[in-house]
Amino acid sequence: MLYTFRSKSFKEHVHPSLKRRIKIFMVIGAIMLAVMATDIVQGTLSIELALISIVLGGIVGFVTSRIFHLSWSHDGNRVVGRIDTVGWAVLALYIAFEIGRSFFFQEWVPASATAVTFAFVASALITRVLGLRGRIIEILKKEQIV
Repeated sequence: MLYTFRSKSFKEHVHPSLKRRIKIFMVIGAIMLAVMATDIVQGTLSIELALISIVLGGIVGFVTSRIFHLSWSHDGNRVVGRIDTVGWAVLALYIAFEIGRSFFFQEWVPASATAVTFAFVASALITRVLGLRGRIIEILKKEQIV
């Protein structure tokens, strides 16, 4: 489960806005994966191209999961997130990449540009969630919550 680690729930130790962000990323990523699967079944997207998009999206998702600096708030007794200087730089690069992504995919993969984009973004979102979850678990271990 998203908020469980070794059968211990840590929902109460994550800031509500961070939980909301994670849930939104997961829902959008799951929907996009379903669309990608439909595209594969319909023949719009080849499995090979989908896998390449998923791997590249996973790499981008892992890097963008570092945008937010997660830390323990002793006042609120929970994990909170904020964007730090490195996060702003990664965010700027990510935005530049997103702007150039559509051009790149449409130039090199015109027939299935939308399907490739969905596979890429779905993978990026889900990997971002997994990266955030891993960092939350690290913080909770450090604070001896889990």
